Amino acid sequence: MTELAEIFEPDSIHGRVYATLVQRPRSGTADIARHTGLSDSAVETALDELSELRAVLRVVDADGTPRWDAHAPESLSEAEARRRRQQISTMHAAAARLSETFRSVRRAQGWNGAVVPVFERAELLADFETLHANAAYGVKMVERTPHLGDTERDSRISDLKQARMAEGVRYRILYQDTIYQDADRLRHTLATNARGAQARTLPDPPFKLIVADDERASLVLHADERRPDPMALRISGSPLLDLLVRSFDVLWTLSAPISVQPAADELDERDRAILTMMSMGATDDTIARRLGMSRRTVVRRTARLLERLGASTRFQAGVQAIRRGWL
Repeated sequence: MTELAEIFEPDSIHGRVYATLVQRPRSGTADIARHTGLSDSAVETALDELSELRAVLRVVDADGTPRWDAHAPESLSEAEARRRRQQISTMHAAAARLSETFRSVRRAQGWNGAVVPVFERAELLADFETLHANAAYGVKMVERTPHLGDTERDSRISDLKQARMAEGVRYRILYQDTIYQDADRLRHTLATNARGAQARTLPDPPFKLIVADDERASLVLHADERRPDPMALRISGSPLLDLLVRSFDVLWTLSAPISVQPAADELDERDRAILTMMSMGATDDTIARRLGMSRRTVVRRTARLLERLGASTRFQAGVQAIRRGWL
């Protein structure tokens, strides 16, 4: 079926016939055939189809000779644009109706022991808010680029996090190191920490994740809605959830507490020496003997270093010190 848009394609038969009538109004079939190089029958067929599209009209001279003329191109392009807008509007309306069914069917599978694919950004962001809102005692997050929400959504989730922290929900958030290059996000993170959250960084976290109460999670697979595969997984009560929780806990031990100035000059020489010997497995007694310090002083400084590095073991302290450039 011929579409109106074809008359604006100069290499198509309909485009050639229409362009001839624009240049040579009130032409007969033979004249059009001569100027286009088409056969009379091809021209007649094209004229009939263009007439059905109301792109051309048939006129008759006073002597009864049939001729053809073109309708104004701008009116035709506007008509085609209106038709396409209507098609797009109809398509969006149909897609919206189907999307409701799509989401309701998948939500009906629930959280119980399921791994449910999520195909749409809006649904994924709604899941994020649900996890924050329904957490009873703790939320674990791995934040990395690309960021999926807009400013309004980010602001709403930020307010929700603050409200949940005020209600006693514990937040542990693992950021990508690139946060240090984003002054606004870093400022927001430090403000969140001041309200009770714990935040750490890693150079390149392997995934984007949010877990509520170690019972429900959303794992982001990618950020491109045009891809046919799921952009996220909604997960609960499954071996996959257990694996993600354990993975987060391991990443947390390897990460560094967020700091405005994670610089090596924060350490004095004795602390650097203690860290170096700790990373080699030396005991407090050995460190005290080699550095000519009392064991009590070494224990006190070691405890302070562990606290500054957000580490619970000497091994973790060594990892964090190396990441910060202290060793």
